[in-house]
Amino acid sequence: MNKTRRVQSLKENHLFSRAYRKGRCFSGRYIALYTLKNQIKTENKLGITVSKNRGNAVKRNRIKRVIREAYRVFHPFIKEGNIIVIVARQPCVDAHVSVVTSELEYLLAKAALL
Repeated sequence: MNKTRRVQSLKENHLFSRAYRKGRCFSGRYIALYTLKNQIKTENKLGITVSKNRGNAVKRNRIKRVIREAYRVFHPFIKEGNIIVIVARQPCVDAHVSVVTSELEYLLAKAALL
């Protein structure tokens, strides 16, 4: 995969469900990370979920932008062939990008994806 390309997004519900059921979970204070080896393709796919009880649409979209920016920093260094699902937790609503980035780095290292 060309690492300068955009991040491939995860859109299919069955892939989210498979990542939740069969994948490994790593959780922190701000986000939870689910990883699963992708049997179909060699590129990474990223899915971001934010529950409705995290706030209105404006807050949920801000959380997704923060998480997407944190992931973009590590995108060139992540091992290929994985389905990655990031779930926002309640403290992520008011978190700064640098805090989410440092926690994502910790969770990716813990998952042995870096």
